[in-house]
Amino acid sequence: MQTDTAVDAPADAINYVKNLYRTRMTAPAKSVLERVMAVLRVDLAPNRAAFGERSAGDGQARQMLFDSGDNAVDLRIKATEKGFELRGQVLGSGFEKGEIEVLGPQKTIMTEWREACQFDLPGLPEGDYSVSIKGGDKEIFIDQLVLH
Repeated sequence: MQTDTAVDAPADAINYVKNLYRTRMTAPAKSVLERVMAVLRVDLAPNRAAFGERSAGDGQARQMLFDSGDNAVDLRIKATEKGFELRGQVLGSGFEKGEIEVLGPQKTIMTEWREACQFDLPGLPEGDYSVSIKGGDKEIFIDQLVLH
């Protein structure tokens, strides 16, 4: 050992080899978009009595409440001179930032949230629609929303 004249490996090569055996925590990969079908729980139409609800109000908007797992969607549909106005809100977490897409027979409309996960879509013509609400890694899908 006293007469050893070998040259040490470069410091960067030694660090590289040491790091080969070190365990590394990998960043979690983005998961696939989870699509949840919304189920209609409550459908309150104007001038139609509903058990357990106050039906003496003058509200002219149809209110629909959809359940979709950990979230819920509150929709209000109102007939106007320019078609139908669709207003709503996503309740629950995971949809702080997102967008809504309404696919219809005549047109498709996309919009982003306002504060508190609220959205407004005015001027929808009469027809059958599908609604896709996207936020983060989750999508809520409402099929066959009929506006008449």
